Amino acid sequence: MSTVLVTGAFGQIGALCTELLLARGHTVVGMDLRTDATETVACRLTGALIPSWTDLLDREAVHAVVAEHRPSAIVHLAAVYSPISYRAPALARKVNVDGTTHLIDAARLLDSPPLLLFASSAAVYGSRNPHRHPEPITADTPVAPIDQYGTDKVLGEALITGSGLPHAVLRLGGVISPVGAGRLDGDYLSLMRATPTDNRVHAVDARDAALAFANAVERGPAVTGRVLLIAGNDSYRHQQQDLSDDIAAATGLGRLGPRAGLPGDPADDRGWSFTGWFDTSESQALLDFQRHDWPDTVAWVAGASGQLPRIIGPALRPAILLFLRVQRRLERRGPYADPWTFLARRYGPEILASEAPLP
Repeated sequence: MSTVLVTGAFGQIGALCTELLLARGHTVVGMDLRTDATETVACRLTGALIPSWTDLLDREAVHAVVAEHRPSAIVHLAAVYSPISYRAPALARKVNVDGTTHLIDAARLLDSPPLLLFASSAAVYGSRNPHRHPEPITADTPVAPIDQYGTDKVLGEALITGSGLPHAVLRLGGVISPVGAGRLDGDYLSLMRATPTDNRVHAVDARDAALAFANAVERGPAVTGRVLLIAGNDSYRHQQQDLSDDIAAATGLGRLGPRAGLPGDPADDRGWSFTGWFDTSESQALLDFQRHDWPDTVAWVAGASGQLPRIIGPALRPAILLFLRVQRRLERRGPYADPWTFLARRYGPEILASEAPLP
């Protein structure tokens, strides 16, 4: 079997992808930052795993890892994702763009060029007004990022496609897992509050996303040169409020309903969050990764949730709704979500594609 380098190897998708590759007999060089969480994940994985605690911004270290292990494939998952990236957009751009450059430069020095699989995002499509664009997104849909993160991914894709290496770009929908569902800090709550309740979201079970990458490693000739959309089957097509309520119910909080947020403005093309519904027919035919239905994902999240939210959920839910209503009034938000105005006020204008300087 081959040696595969996985960046972000112990994260939400990375850990699942690494586990699949190890189970198939591959040697996996797992590149990630050393933290208590990543060390815990690395310790529970079995097989031919070589942990590599390497910062993508350390060009020499990245080159040394690639030169030493000479992978036949690289799964590039590591990134600073939104909304965390909004706190430090300049640093996020260095990781997302410069770090990708370091990886490409190292791979190009190998005698046998590796297959490079790049994790991109629905964020490249920017604000997607479903009233003007009801059609599903395809690989040929023009990219139009509205935020720093989406721009980072567009820049990363350009680096990948211009590298001269065999490659494929996998654009991910909204990834759902118990890890992500339990991440209810201020940044994620801000993103949830910003997103219109009727925004289209095409989710994907993290296990299926990981399978897409693992299968792509072994199907290089079929995927090379392609842009592939990675999302679940039709049961994963939701509006934001329905998805949020299903996950809130699974974690024990219970459904908050439409009063928890604001709708999008049908007349405002910038008044929507990124993502939409994908046409996954080509990617599914090539990668055969859609193994779960939406109820399976909801059950997975529910099974990993603790008892405390279920105990306090009935009392907490009305308090949350009251808090959200009062907060919207204090913020003087209008009848529509207007997500990018809201997020720019929260984090600063640098998070917008129009304000973030290109390298």
